[in-house]
Amino acid sequence: MTSDGPKASYQSPLRARLKEQTSLIILDAVGTVIRQADLAAVSIAEVARIAEVTEQTVYRHYGTRDELIRAFIKWHLEQAVGGPDIQLPRTIDELLAWLETRYAAWEADRQIVSETYLSAIGRELRQPLYELGYQNVIRMLGNEHPELDEATRRIIAAAMLTLMSTENFVFLQRNLGYDAAAVHASVVTAINAMRRGLAPSEAG
Repeated sequence: MTSDGPKASYQSPLRARLKEQTSLIILDAVGTVIRQADLAAVSIAEVARIAEVTEQTVYRHYGTRDELIRAFIKWHLEQAVGGPDIQLPRTIDELLAWLETRYAAWEADRQIVSETYLSAIGRELRQPLYELGYQNVIRMLGNEHPELDEATRRIIAAAMLTLMSTENFVFLQRNLGYDAAAVHASVVTAINAMRRGLAPSEAG
């Protein structure tokens, strides 16, 4: 006796893998366009040409140009920070050491960083990361300077986060010609000066 009830649709693992691979090829093509030109040059047609797929294939994965750009920035950010498996630094010293590798990666991919991270979509997607970083710096300041009240920790954390931001990195590169090492040295020097100012005075 056969059942006349609805049957669950079969999802082919091979088809799912091919769809994921095609999606990554398309996103990689977006990166190629931005590195060779800028964000404004990204179009469905140009991405399809670089990816060597049809425009219909791109539209099948990403319905609009904005959706495509959003997916690319999200993908790039997840690669940069470790995605859902991100390991937050436990101390300010660990954070400053981590920044050195982050700045080097930003410099190596500066066109992507300046064109996408600072775009409206990029700022929106980075907001949760900044909030996570902000709360983590507040926590670290509480551990290292328990004498500080909550309001003071928040103010100092905001200043530190501003110094460490992508916006500050791009500003120093564009306006002062700093490379990644110089940006890192500048940020570390400034933050450590702030930390020394927080240390209890030894004067009797």
